Amino acid sequence: MSNIFGIFNSGVSGLMASQAGIDVTGHNIANVNTAGYSRQTVSLTTQTPNISGSQVYGRGVQITSITRVYDEILAESIRNEESQLSFYSSVQTTLSKVTIYFNELEEGSGLGESLRDYFNAWSDFSNNPTDQSEEAMAKRVTLVETTNTLTQKIQSSYNQLESFRDESDYNISAYVSEINQLSEALAKINGEIAKIESVGSTANDYRDQRDQILARLSEIANVTVNEKDNGQVTVYLGGSALVDDKVSYKLFAESDNENDGHYKITWGTSIDSKGQTELTQYITGGAMGAELITRDEILTDYMGQLDELAVTLINETNRIHSLGQGVNRFTQITSTNGVANPSFVFSQEAGSFPAAEITKGTVRVTVYDSDGAVAGTYDIDIDPDKDNLNSVIQKISGADGDMTGGKLQASIALDNSIKISTEAGYTFAFTEDTSNFLVAAGLNSYFSGTGAGDIQLSSQIQENNLYIAAGTSGAEGDNTVAKALADLKYEDVFEDKGITIDGFYSYFVATIASEKSQVDTFVTTITYSLSELQLKMEEIQGVSMDEELTNLMKFQRSYEASARFITTVDSMIDKLINGTGLVGR
Repeated sequence: MSNIFGIFNSGVSGLMASQAGIDVTGHNIANVNTAGYSRQTVSLTTQTPNISGSQVYGRGVQITSITRVYDEILAESIRNEESQLSFYSSVQTTLSKVTIYFNELEEGSGLGESLRDYFNAWSDFSNNPTDQSEEAMAKRVTLVETTNTLTQKIQSSYNQLESFRDESDYNISAYVSEINQLSEALAKINGEIAKIESVGSTANDYRDQRDQILARLSEIANVTVNEKDNGQVTVYLGGSALVDDKVSYKLFAESDNENDGHYKITWGTSIDSKGQTELTQYITGGAMGAELITRDEILTDYMGQLDELAVTLINETNRIHSLGQGVNRFTQITSTNGVANPSFVFSQEAGSFPAAEITKGTVRVTVYDSDGAVAGTYDIDIDPDKDNLNSVIQKISGADGDMTGGKLQASIALDNSIKISTEAGYTFAFTEDTSNFLVAAGLNSYFSGTGAGDIQLSSQIQENNLYIAAGTSGAEGDNTVAKALADLKYEDVFEDKGITIDGFYSYFVATIASEKSQVDTFVTTITYSLSELQLKMEEIQGVSMDEELTNLMKFQRSYEASARFITTVDSMIDKLINGTGLVGR
């Protein structure tokens, strides 16, 4: 039989258990609105009983643990969904900006309208191309103005896409700073958890805080989390540890010269001034992964398509215009493009022009006397595997041709472009090119530049619109070049897609809208899936006020009962001590 003092201890244990239950219930109620809080429960079990002979007497209750209600597998699923949602939401934000920009552009005088105005201006100009009447000169002015508007729209669109890339850099830098702060905080919490749980307790509140940090890290990047036996976690990004027990490491956003100075992400220790290992290629999830992919894949693809539009417009226009003649023929001309090294053959990168590729063929230059009669022709044979800019210069300057006068001279300018001139009293024009040399070098070109970033009307035409080529002969009424350029609107110059220049731009804008729509669908789907998972987690870990008030009443009554039990036992002990003794005392 248990002695009376043992019975008293049973009551005390019940009192303590009820008090612990009330304490935990109060903690739950206090944190009902705390983000990320997991409700806690008290686990009770009977104490080891006393054994007296064949009888076993209970010794009350003991608190085995205070645990949080949490589903780790469900939490990991939520982190994965949050990472996906953060990824697509970030992509959605950028695509929304791109879509709004091009929609606003088209709602006003957009790039598509500017393309149509440009071709219409060529069509109007072709009606009276060679005379210098007031009406004809006005059409030249209109053509120049519409061309300038078009090139400005192309450049501004290209630059706007680049500015979106710069915005991604800003966000990437901010995410790097946030990851470093979270990693430091996580390492400290790891230490607190290890200290508390090393003595057998459970660091419930610290674990909740840690889960909040892990959730945010997952939103930013595709991190991997491993929990060790000591309760601490190791967090990896691209195989490199961000947190290992109580130690945190750093990420760095560094300028990447191989990517136009945009940021690359590197990893190092807390004392490094810069990263030791590049992780950019491994960051494929979360908001930061989205910024990297948006910056280096999606936006660069759009810029590439806009560049393809500009390059095609430049080359196709210059191909036609370079063999035409304006009201004014040339006494001298300088190419708009140059090479890196005039000693390298054209088939080598250092010797090539950036605008177009040169093929084996012939350039014919026709020279005219002061009366406009043909004085002779030069045929310059070009082989890209054998010739370089130096050799072409020598061929032009050393050529005899079928000439009565007007010898040509050629030289290389400081920027490695080519300059061609003729003797006083003579003019010249380019009348044949089977080598694509004129387009590549930018001789008698309508456009200058090599793409969407620098496309513009050639400076020679900008300064004197009489150099706009209308025909190939210079004869009165010759509109062959102007008409060919107006009809370029209808040519399927993008052979792989079978579409026109205007059609390509429409395709480009439609592509952006389609990709935006796809991302919108992803965001909607993942948002729904995530909300379902979060609802399940809330049902598991969330604090229910009704349940907590029920527990509060239960533990209160248990506490009152234990207190009354102790009072009863105390009365028994008092009677035993003070109410019994020697007879007659």
